[in-house]
Amino acid sequence: MSGSRLVSGSRVAVIGGGIAGAGLAASLLFNGRARGVPLDVRVYSHGDPESVPPPVVLTPECRSRLAALGCRVSMDWRAHELRGVEVLAQGRRELLPAPPGGLWVVDGWPNGAGGLAVVREALVTAATAQGARFLDRHVERVERQLPAPDAPAAVKNSGPLVVRAQGSGERYHAVALATGAGASLGDAFFPGFQPAPTVAAVQARVRHGSSRLSIAPLARLWIAPLPTVDGLFLLPGAHSVYALAFGPAVTPADLCQVLMMAARDGLLEEGFELSAMETTRLPFGPGRCVVAPGQVAVGPAALGHPLQIGLSETLATCSRAAVGLLDGGLEAAALERRYVREGLSELMEDAAAGARSIAWLRRAGPRAPEAFLAARRRGSVGGVYSGGVLGLAAPTPLALLASARWAGLREVLGSWLRTTVEPVPTAIPSLEPDLYYVVDDDPDAREAITQLLESTGATVVSFADELALFCAVARRPPTAILLDVVLHWVDGLRLCEGLKQHPLTRNTRVVVMSGLNRPHVRQRALDAGAEAFFPKPVEPERLLRLLMGHAPEAPAPVRVAEGTTGLESDRYAS
Repeated sequence: MSGSRLVSGSRVAVIGGGIAGAGLAASLLFNGRARGVPLDVRVYSHGDPESVPPPVVLTPECRSRLAALGCRVSMDWRAHELRGVEVLAQGRRELLPAPPGGLWVVDGWPNGAGGLAVVREALVTAATAQGARFLDRHVERVERQLPAPDAPAAVKNSGPLVVRAQGSGERYHAVALATGAGASLGDAFFPGFQPAPTVAAVQARVRHGSSRLSIAPLARLWIAPLPTVDGLFLLPGAHSVYALAFGPAVTPADLCQVLMMAARDGLLEEGFELSAMETTRLPFGPGRCVVAPGQVAVGPAALGHPLQIGLSETLATCSRAAVGLLDGGLEAAALERRYVREGLSELMEDAAAGARSIAWLRRAGPRAPEAFLAARRRGSVGGVYSGGVLGLAAPTPLALLASARWAGLREVLGSWLRTTVEPVPTAIPSLEPDLYYVVDDDPDAREAITQLLESTGATVVSFADELALFCAVARRPPTAILLDVVLHWVDGLRLCEGLKQHPLTRNTRVVVMSGLNRPHVRQRALDAGAEAFFPKPVEPERLLRLLMGHAPEAPAPVRVAEGTTGLESDRYAS
């Protein structure tokens, strides 16, 4: 290294082996060779595999950027091509048509890899062909540590940055962080590092009874379907639908409820099932401090917002970072100017506007879909490196923010002049008499209650997983649901509350069971809308009397658990 610039043979570390990490490695090597500066690039790619492999949407710009990095974009990748993106809110919907060149959905799951993995593998292959080395090691921190005066020349020429990974350390001249949203090293990358803020999200794969895609190939964005959900994406994959719900307080139970509503409104085929689900984080604006001497952050770690579809912004940060490191030098001021102010300014404005527009779209309510069309009609086009929302060339995030703000103000003013009326579901399945659902992760308890109810001639469907319950309730509302408190994904009391809030299950009887016979648990169950709370082991006579309306018997003494009071001993909301 000569002074503060990368020269031939300089060592660069990239932390993160996803799309951003592999893209940056390929871009560094490509741009370095073009300038006569071959580099030694190492990518630390250790990371936990996702249990929900996402598909990916490739816009025409995405495909061009991938080709420029040496990726062969095969037609075989394309599962299908979207007709456009439909925006929905409170019963209103508008279609934003796909741009010329089309929106490709890349996906092979479950028979093959998810689309994100397909594109990442292609980028890894392109980067490896140009000389990048991928190391399966977890990075703990990055240190700035000048070599000792008496250190060998090889050490002195290896750079001032030390990457600590699994007990060992290696020296580099420059280090880039490409770990994605929510996985930042924080101050362990460099003191004062402030990556992009994030918002909670839950993603899932929804499979249908048949592999045929009978619903038109549209991506859908549902604005504010629930108070805790800012938006829901539904993206048809090869043999499934990818669902992503985001919001500050979104939970797996929220995603399940919204999927029930989507099935009610015909957005999902009947007979769907949830195959996988996990929580994640999404970028929600620009980072404030993303550079230090010789260090940069790229991809979702630097900026982004939930209304982005595709990889254009991530790949753009990779090319801007490579140019910034090679042409701007390694000093903090030079990187700030070359990479942030000149390279990312438009993208950061877009990220800030996209994040802010979500709050206004929520306020806009039924006017939200029209806000997208109004922004699109303005004909605004982004700058050299910025783009539109939802994978489209227009509207830009800045144009959408202006339209969403105006729509939100009009809706707030209009709400003062009218009474809110809850929308009525388009179709509510008829209740099936003598159909009972039992939800318990304990197979012995599940079997015992099933046999008890079946002995009366009732039809019983038991579930070990509460996710399957949501899918079944959307199709066949039961007479009653018997619900355990401790479940895999969702707290049973939270699930009970959600069932009572949903139009499809609001009038369904719910009985909560638990081995936690405590006053606060009982009270929470009743407050959540449960008809009764039964401590385990459940007394068969009492349960049948409640469910079947048998002649009441003399109340038996209630067992009170050790350490509790008798205040709850005689309360059954039957």
